[in-house]
Amino acid sequence: MNWRCQMEQTTWNYSDPGISFAISYGRITIFKTTLKALNYPPYFRFLLDTDHKQFGIECCGYESDGSHQLLDVMTREHYDIKSMDLVRFIYETCGWDKKYTYRINGIAMPDHRMIVFDLTTALKVDEFL
Repeated sequence: MNWRCQMEQTTWNYSDPGISFAISYGRITIFKTTLKALNYPPYFRFLLDTDHKQFGIECCGYESDGSHQLLDVMTREHYDIKSMDLVRFIYETCGWDKKYTYRINGIAMPDHRMIVFDLTTALKVDEFL
């Protein structure tokens, strides 16, 4: 499936890895499908390529810079991390409207133990307040 299509033509596939960003809460939501594609790593970190507007989640060790520890038990369909500075930077870099949450499908790269998200393909989602 080609995710470089117009935002209006893109639909969400709930079986694909996904992530969302909400500036109103400074929240990054990693969907369970993303964690499953990474085999539920004990530690992961975020990577950001501002030139190509790509965001990545990479498996790593606890000693790696920027590592986050995944909880042993996943009781929800997503995993939230709060990072207002990172979320603001992504919104500014992408020119996103602050009234919306943005959701992006990811592409698994098993050889690199990571998922890559093309931020230019983000779906605009209404905020539920």
